[in-house]
Amino acid sequence: MKLRYRQCVGRSTRTALFQLMQGEGLLACAMSAWKKPTLKDWLALTSRRDGVVLLRCEDEAGQIMGCGLFTRQPYRVWQFDFTAFRAGFAVAAEQARGGFQWAFDHLDCTSIMGVCPLPNRHAWRLAEACGFRVLARLPKACFYARKGNYVDGVLVLCTAETLKEVNMGFAGGGTPDYSAPTPKAEVTKPVTEAATAARDAQKKRASKAAGLQSTILTGSPLDNGGTSGGKTLLGQ
Repeated sequence: MKLRYRQCVGRSTRTALFQLMQGEGLLACAMSAWKKPTLKDWLALTSRRDGVVLLRCEDEAGQIMGCGLFTRQPYRVWQFDFTAFRAGFAVAAEQARGGFQWAFDHLDCTSIMGVCPLPNRHAWRLAEACGFRVLARLPKACFYARKGNYVDGVLVLCTAETLKEVNMGFAGGGTPDYSAPTPKAEVTKPVTEAATAARDAQKKRASKAAGLQSTILTGSPLDNGGTSGGKTLLGQ
């Protein structure tokens, strides 16, 4: 599918985008920082001014597939907010990558960053599929209207180089394979008499070491309440 990108400047065009988000029930995700986002909020957020670019993505027939808001930050970093409409759900990653490439081509841009509310897992997973790198988890960084409180945010960053790497990977039009690697077949080696004797000797040494440890130590250092938690960066 061939996609094209155009800036949205006029009030009527920006109003149409808001009404489309509202009609498709996407406002809670697209404007998650607002408890009840209104057209007035949207128009103020996207008003034409230096350092703010509202971009829309269309297919060849002119149907709107999604939109992205870019806001300039220090060091020529641009912060992004991206929304895919229902017509563009199937090509969300493709249209987002095209929008980010547009930003690198048309804006004075060193990198693109975003902070996705942690509950919006589809948002930061989509960002990863577009060449973004997860940098950190920010405690209580995002106000999440649907929960009525602050939630952790996921900080992501993309450069022209990381986007290029992803675009090269998708050049064939295929879908990346996120399946687990196939385990290698286990090879059974013949056990010789010497190997058996060596293994028995190793077990005896380990047994003696364990007896010495139980004599000296009264408990594990983690018994004092410490715990690893077993969580990854994203808390899964």
